[in-house]
Amino acid sequence: MIFLLACAAEPDGPPCEVSGDPGLEVAPAEVDFGAFVEGDPLDYGVPPQGGALYSPFHARVHGVSNLDEGAMIVLTGTDPADGSEIAETEYALRLVCANVGESAGQWLGTDLHLRFGEWTIEELVGRAMALELRIANLDGDTVSAALEGVLTPLETG
Repeated sequence: MIFLLACAAEPDGPPCEVSGDPGLEVAPAEVDFGAFVEGDPLDYGVPPQGGALYSPFHARVHGVSNLDEGAMIVLTGTDPADGSEIAETEYALRLVCANVGESAGQWLGTDLHLRFGEWTIEELVGRAMALELRIANLDGDTVSAALEGVLTPLETG
């Protein structure tokens, strides 16, 4: 009985307590945070459910509160040479507070997709793209991050 009470105890503080300066890390979905190097491949392809081409990413946020209540996600892809827009995707999402591992105490967004609209796979192959990701909580607190890479078709099969 005492064992059960000890296991049911409340944690000392919220797992994603706001501390330090707000920050955001973004990486392609299959790449560890901090491992992406400018110019690396940015995978894209047809999503499993079909539809417009997409490029999958994940994000990690710290220093921002209440992202589990809702967040606005904005992904923008531009041509780094001339600044022209390649794609923009905006949607609402709830992030999850990680409680284990190297992301413990930070908010995670693991299924972030930039959609390419009417582009074909062939039109995007080898094209350089600068990605900007902005995440805002319901209070309007916003963080952003950017990376630049080369669009590369997803491996299928």
